[in-house]
Amino acid sequence: PASSLMATSRISMAAPQVATARLSAGMPRGVDLNLDKFNLSQVDIWAGTLAAPEGAEKLTMDTAAFWLDLDGPTSATFTAEDRALLSDIYNPTLSDRRSDGACFVPPPTSLTYMHKLKQLVKEESMVMQERKAHFFSTDFNMENVGPLFPSSWTSSIQLDGQAQGALAQRVPRPELEAQQELLREVLSAATPAFERQTEDGTHFLVYKIGSLEVRATKARDGRVSIGAVFSVGSAPPLDGGCRYTEDSEKVVKVTKYVERCSSGKLRCKYYVVVRTEGGNAVVVEKLLNGSVVWTENPEDLESRNFLAKVMRSEDCKGSTITVGELRGSARLSAATDGMSPSECKQYAQTAYRLAIGDFVY
Repeated sequence: PASSLMATSRISMAAPQVATARLSAGMPRGVDLNLDKFNLSQVDIWAGTLAAPEGAEKLTMDTAAFWLDLDGPTSATFTAEDRALLSDIYNPTLSDRRSDGACFVPPPTSLTYMHKLKQLVKEESMVMQERKAHFFSTDFNMENVGPLFPSSWTSSIQLDGQAQGALAQRVPRPELEAQQELLREVLSAATPAFERQTEDGTHFLVYKIGSLEVRATKARDGRVSIGAVFSVGSAPPLDGGCRYTEDSEKVVKVTKYVERCSSGKLRCKYYVVVRTEGGNAVVVEKLLNGSVVWTENPEDLESRNFLAKVMRSEDCKGSTITVGELRGSARLSAATDGMSPSECKQYAQTAYRLAIGDFVY
């Protein structure tokens, strides 16, 4: 019966169970011709029996104990390697063996059988690695996922705009991908634009955040792994956007942001976004080298703002402050010496107050 099955004990599952155990170390290995010392009353092991490793006869495992040891936080029976293998084999998404109840019998552990199982699991793991590599590359197309994924993922109906989105240029953003903690926080409140599940229960997710496209996988335990971040459209401009803002345009809204960065004591930096009556956007910030960056209509502004935090915002409709005044003050604020993070933060505050008309140089 299942309740009396011998466990695999603390040795590797590659070792045979009691029924197929290797010969005991105490078993006679030859013929003892010295009959004077032969005593039947002192024979402990009969030549021809098979014995399990010492102590194995004390370890029994029924069905409930098998699942408890496999699914619990720790295992007193299986090695880490064997437990990982069994967890893959008895993945609840793929296997319904838990519903067998007391009729379930733990698998045999002969060398040949375990080798076959390991080979099958290894092949499945390689397929998953290929899927993830393709999913996190620029070649992946949500409308035509390719032969690596289930055919049901590809829709036979294409909506307006899907073809254009599929052909849009995707530029990798490794500097954003490195901000895993921040991205997870943002994604926790976002709804994926694409979500599909493979046979083993892994979810493949695509999020649209402004002009950013974030791709991630979610394991059965709910753990999210972000594997790629792209800018959709074109590469972020180095020297600003394509539209020029006229000096005569008046300011209608000013917002100060703070975003994370990998350098500096504060581990963050501040910038100000000025919206004009002409529909333009100007980003003003001071760098640690003392230079003032004035960027007009950057293409990745929406994505940058989404990942940042709003510190202050002011509606300035009816204001008399013009872009020309702000541009001139930005030139005057440039420094040749390096700046501290605190001084850069102070400049953002000054620029904000100047743009809303609350400060005069």
